[in-house]
Amino acid sequence: MDETSGTPEGGRTPFATGRGMADLHLHTNLGDGWISPSRLVETATCKRLTLIAVTDHDHVEGARRVEELLAKQDSGVRLITGVEVSTRQGHLLGLFVGKAPRPMRPVEESIDAIKEQGGLVIVPHPLGRLVPSLSRRRIDSLLTAGYEIDAVEAYNPSPANAAQRAAVRSANQEWGLAEIGASDAHFWQHVGAGYTLFPGTTPDDLRRAIIDRTTRAGGQEQRPARLNPAAYVAQCAWSWFVDPPRRMARRRRQSRAERRVREG
Repeated sequence: MDETSGTPEGGRTPFATGRGMADLHLHTNLGDGWISPSRLVETATCKRLTLIAVTDHDHVEGARRVEELLAKQDSGVRLITGVEVSTRQGHLLGLFVGKAPRPMRPVEESIDAIKEQGGLVIVPHPLGRLVPSLSRRRIDSLLTAGYEIDAVEAYNPSPANAAQRAAVRSANQEWGLAEIGASDAHFWQHVGAGYTLFPGTTPDDLRRAIIDRTTRAGGQEQRPARLNPAAYVAQCAWSWFVDPPRRMARRRRQSRAERRVREG
């Protein structure tokens, strides 16, 4: 564990006095995750998370549904609308966005699309090898060219990302970006396994902390063995082989509908 040590008692995420705690990379079953919006809200509440960011791939429908649920209850959890954008060079997280940028564009255009909405740009699972991720060379070139990256996911608890953590922390000594922790959870059992500690409790406080680089990343290792093995394999197959063409088909339908509206 990075920021705090020990195993969460009763499955709860460790709490740091005077700080908010956020999980900023979560997937629902409206995307390629296996977590229903209602289960996500329930689990985030049990884990005592202050903020959550729903970041389904290339759409914000899951975030909208979670927003509706949170509006009907007093859970103490607040939402940041986010999206995990598929770019030609790897994935990006956009936080504080209203809509999903068009997928499969150059990463530079995707950064601009997030910034045009007033969003923050986060690099998820940097240097990763098993999922589409930005390489160190790519991040170096973006920063050298003046593209604004706000933070890097310094702690992603997936076993697939464990080998890169030290390299990411080392590289960020040069990048000087804010560091976040996030679970990248596709199953409810992993919600809160990675988290970001920040001064304050509100979405605005988190935004300010990322900009001021006062966030801290922490978490616990994911343990796939705790999951139903068949479900874990099925989720991986869905994420890698089924959902990407499904998302592209959805985007083509949306593009055709938008074109028909423009053409009257």
